[in-house]
Amino acid sequence: MQTYKIIFKLATPVSFIDIPTFDGILSYAFAREKLKGQGFAQKLNIAKEVLIDFSEMPIVMHEKGYFMASRMFWNETKAIEHTQRWRKRWANQHDEIADFGKQIRKVRINAGEFKSYDMPLRVVAIDKVWFYFQSESMHEVDRLVRKWIFFLGKKRSQGYGEISFFNIEKAEFDFSKIFRPIPAESFELDLQKFEKIEIRYCAWKPPYWLPENFAQCVV
Repeated sequence: MQTYKIIFKLATPVSFIDIPTFDGILSYAFAREKLKGQGFAQKLNIAKEVLIDFSEMPIVMHEKGYFMASRMFWNETKAIEHTQRWRKRWANQHDEIADFGKQIRKVRINAGEFKSYDMPLRVVAIDKVWFYFQSESMHEVDRLVRKWIFFLGKKRSQGYGEISFFNIEKAEFDFSKIFRPIPAESFELDLQKFEKIEIRYCAWKPPYWLPENFAQCVV
């Protein structure tokens, strides 16, 4: 089984809360490919027969059900982290654009579709990030990323995490480390030997928004 390292050069700072995993990133490209570029619903009550089978992705899946794909790594000594603001507000100067026809409606900015936001946004200025993964079809991974992945992290539509270049190379990586969220109940190693360990309730396989894919995980 071949191990690879994928390196992304970033043109803009990246925003994230939970550290991204490579299978999560690739699952977006895989889904877009399956759906021929169409959008897809993220509903909590989605029927199982509608869900995409992500086990067919071109990266190796562990017998316990998680992918052999790491979290994101970067040079923490060179990273500059700061907080920006994400704002969405009703623009009063453009009130005339809101045409409700003959209906009498009130624009509420404290709830609903016109709700205003002023949220803190964690932003990290990094020149490059990288992931490790195992695959028997590296060229298919390269093709999917090249076709569908242009940004990393959150608020991509606002320009964060823009990818300027990426490459994939053969690498060595110790997958016996804690390299990604893994359900604690399936973790076979002695957790006491790890200096830094955290148990967190989070998603551990795609789709990462689906409630049933959450568990108490070693991270």
